[in-house]
Amino acid sequence: MQANILYGVGLSAGRLEEFASASGVGYGPIVADLPADGELDGATVLAASLDDECFGEIIARGVSTCIEIGGLDVPTVAASLRLARSSSIFISLTNASAYRLQLAHRVVQALSHRLPLGEERCYDLELALQEAISNAVIHGNLSVQSLEDPSLSALARFSSEVEERLADPELANRRLKVTVQLAEGGTTVDVIDQGPGFTPGARKSSVASGRGISLIETIVSGWELLDDGRRIRLRFDQ
Repeated sequence: MQANILYGVGLSAGRLEEFASASGVGYGPIVADLPADGELDGATVLAASLDDECFGEIIARGVSTCIEIGGLDVPTVAASLRLARSSSIFISLTNASAYRLQLAHRVVQALSHRLPLGEERCYDLELALQEAISNAVIHGNLSVQSLEDPSLSALARFSSEVEERLADPELANRRLKVTVQLAEGGTTVDVIDQGPGFTPGARKSSVASGRGISLIETIVSGWELLDDGRRIRLRFDQ
């Protein structure tokens, strides 16, 4: 295990030291670049920014914490590093990155690195997580309303609104976090956004792009909304 090692991507050693010192976690060693090969089992990675190739490599090598810095200040990064210590897996991305990266797939990849998951189980986990993450990114952080009209013109307007809001730096830089707790009885995954919150109402069968709660319910062992709807907690029994 490399639980106390802090790696950086696109960040100087001095900047990493600043984050580590502020967190009070006691990292060591602190390394400004990823090693060329080998497992990074349990390590923490701070990245200035992420593309899917880099993110995929980080997760595939067994990292337990991955934080994309974006525009975060030192106290916020330090708080995230402390929070991550209580999670089996902790991922924090900008909303723009959460939208374009294969986040649900990478979370399942991280889980399969730690648990014996069959192909069907991986598929179900990814489907539920994709719904939860899409909800958090689009309906939460971007505050785009559900698409109720299934027409092509309505879909075009919906897609245009998503792209327009992603072009807003304030919305694009909101955070999307995924935390995972592994326990003997099962796995708990929290998907957390910084949107205005969400209170479930009556479900409409005609909604073409909604919160996907009905689909999630068919897959998970249990779920609940917390923090006024900014956090959805999914439970998967062993």
